Amino acid sequence: MKKISLLIGLFVGATGVFAQFNLQSGDLLFQVGKSTTLTDAIAQVTSGADSVNYTHVGIVSIENDKVFVIEATSPKVRKVIIDTFLNDARKINGKPIVAVGRLQSKYFDIIPQAIKNAETYLGKPYDYVYSPDNDEYYCSELVYLTFKNKKGKPVFKAKKMTFCDDKGNMSASWIRHFAKYKAPIPEGRKGTNPGEMSKSKEITILYRYFD
Repeated sequence: MKKISLLIGLFVGATGVFAQFNLQSGDLLFQVGKSTTLTDAIAQVTSGADSVNYTHVGIVSIENDKVFVIEATSPKVRKVIIDTFLNDARKINGKPIVAVGRLQSKYFDIIPQAIKNAETYLGKPYDYVYSPDNDEYYCSELVYLTFKNKKGKPVFKAKKMTFCDDKGNMSASWIRHFAKYKAPIPEGRKGTNPGEMSKSKEITILYRYFD
């Protein structure tokens, strides 16, 4: 009985994944979030690596051998332990739909500053209207703003945002969402999303927790 209890404890305490992959500071965790009106709407208009519709992304920060994730999520930018981030993901056979993206080696030297940059946003409100002109931030916007090359330019590229599906239709859920916040739909404005970011040539997807 003691042996069985110990094994269960190890599985739960480590979320069953640490022995499988060694995360590094600066790794990006691409997540399919649990089903909500907002995450489902995001999934409808994004396409990520390996055709997975990632709805969220966070930044790994290793501190004193503990793994944290810095993320812009509702209601604010926060830093959480890795277990919290993985438990917030949608599951396949009990495994979180989360993939690990690692920057190309030429960017490794900018990671310490990127982590410091990300921490300056802690406590800032989540940006529900995906605007670059306010002091609020959505998940991939946080990554975009914090990872900069030696010339101070963003590593990741901003592209025209779309809130339409692959048939060019805007869902009623997006229309209701922006009406709720009395904000214009930023269709065609420059921005980022976790799906597109997961396909960036600046990173390599090294591991998927749900395989």
